Amino acid sequence: MKDYDVVVIGGGINGLTSAAYLAKAGLSVGVFEARGQCGAHCDTIELGQPGFLHNTHAAWLVPAMSPAMADLELERFGLDLRGTDILFAKPFLDGTNTVQGLEPTLTQDSVARHSERDAATLAKIRAYSMENGGEALTLNQQAIFAAPTSEFVDRMAAFNDGLLRSLDVPLSGDDVSRMTGFELLEVLFESEAVRTVPGALGEFTGQWPLNRRVGPQVLALTGMMPMAVHTAKGGSHSLTHALVKCLVAHGGEIWTTSPVDKILMEDGRACGIRLSPDALMPGEEVRSRIVLSNLTLVPTFLWLLGEDVIGSDWARRIKFFNYDDPQLLGICYALNGDPEFASAAYDPAIQRSWVGYFGGETLDEIRDGQGALMSGVIPERIMGGWFNTTRADPSQAPAGCHTIMTWMSVPPRPRRWGAKRLNGWNAWRDGLGEAIADAMTDRYEEYAPGFKELVLERHVNTPMDQELSNPSAIRGNMIGGSAIPEQYGQNRPLPGVVQNGASRSFVPGLYLSNSIHPYGATHLATGYLAACEVAEDLGCRDVEWWRSNPYEWFFANVGRIPLNLGVDDKWKAAAGAGQ
Repeated sequence: MKDYDVVVIGGGINGLTSAAYLAKAGLSVGVFEARGQCGAHCDTIELGQPGFLHNTHAAWLVPAMSPAMADLELERFGLDLRGTDILFAKPFLDGTNTVQGLEPTLTQDSVARHSERDAATLAKIRAYSMENGGEALTLNQQAIFAAPTSEFVDRMAAFNDGLLRSLDVPLSGDDVSRMTGFELLEVLFESEAVRTVPGALGEFTGQWPLNRRVGPQVLALTGMMPMAVHTAKGGSHSLTHALVKCLVAHGGEIWTTSPVDKILMEDGRACGIRLSPDALMPGEEVRSRIVLSNLTLVPTFLWLLGEDVIGSDWARRIKFFNYDDPQLLGICYALNGDPEFASAAYDPAIQRSWVGYFGGETLDEIRDGQGALMSGVIPERIMGGWFNTTRADPSQAPAGCHTIMTWMSVPPRPRRWGAKRLNGWNAWRDGLGEAIADAMTDRYEEYAPGFKELVLERHVNTPMDQELSNPSAIRGNMIGGSAIPEQYGQNRPLPGVVQNGASRSFVPGLYLSNSIHPYGATHLATGYLAACEVAEDLGCRDVEWWRSNPYEWFFANVGRIPLNLGVDDKWKAAAGAGQ
């Protein structure tokens, strides 16, 4: 079989991003994927009734903030983003809601209905961000799309010093860096209906507000700024399709049903791969100048290299890499209509949001729930998120129908739910997923009476299901390993695993595009960072087309992304928001 400049192990979206960049830069690139198709975390499939497309894992697409959107011309290769003018919504059982809009005045007005003081705080946060727009943009760009450094941490703390002074809050940027997100939210806002919005968003992004040292990330959410969040025409797998088309158009090759069972070493350097006996070409060896692994930390170093290569000390440290923070249990529904929240009578804008969170009526309730989850306990008060993708893209269901995915964070190895003792990881084999789905369905009904009558079918995706679909996603972990403080920023994935950047591993010739900073997601940052460093080391980074900066595409194109295509006309008319 032919040799390559770069072989990529795993055809997930970040591996594909790296591969597409490097192929476009002129390198020969081969991607070896164990499954029959790429993009395990970006699947969109018919799970039952024809015409209902379900996004089984990634639903909230954020490539609009990525340099890859322009550099790789993802639109040209078929990625058609869609959204709604309300970006996030949180209903409450008292009949009220809080919404976060693409248009800042929508958010400001929603917050003001709960607290004039909180609205004033929000206005000050936004004013400071606008007055210091250049620095705010640079920090946002570097937070995700640059290798973490202590200089960045200091620069972020200095920015937050000024923000806190503008709010007349007696804290420093360093203080915030030591705080939990919940502590910070209690300082900044007085209304529970306002506090719980960034509290819930922290869970959406994997930056759990319960953890210390996430204060800066939660502070960044408190301005409730417009976010580059979308679905795509035809579902999340459209992102995978666009990356595959880009890669192939630039000469890259993809080998599916080709699991790798060994990274080859020569003179202390990674020099290729060997395919497993179950591969399309059993036992085939492929040589390369660079090996780029899009598998997570444990599979890469313990399964494909082994202790005899990396040594007993590294093997011991990597063995205990944490995958066990709470993960998602997803429930996909096919509906014969669009559920109506009771709080639509308070503010009908909630019916124009395709993303939201129910439960967690107070910050204490969210905090208690997250504390239980971290202890292996499923909270008795159910809370979680929803994605009503068909409000943004009606092509994902038959006319007049909708598909929704709700999700709840769960401990991957649960030990208790209420008075019931659970059997850890094996509880997923015992029907726990269906029981939680029943509780989630009941919870949705509390906020949107009549929801149950709309359900045509339901499908549950547990952490165990996710691991079976993608064995590299140990415990169903959705971001390449838990982003807890000891595995985040400069510590990610573990101190010393990557050296001189974000993706260069301690094994010469081996680079990582998974389990690295910031974390695996549809912003494609880990794939971008890996591509940059491989290209720098192979001397092909300085090409004219590789110039886009994070967020540039979004700012230039936000006004032409279709909105509210699947929102009922009566809700569009309520605010004149149809587009």
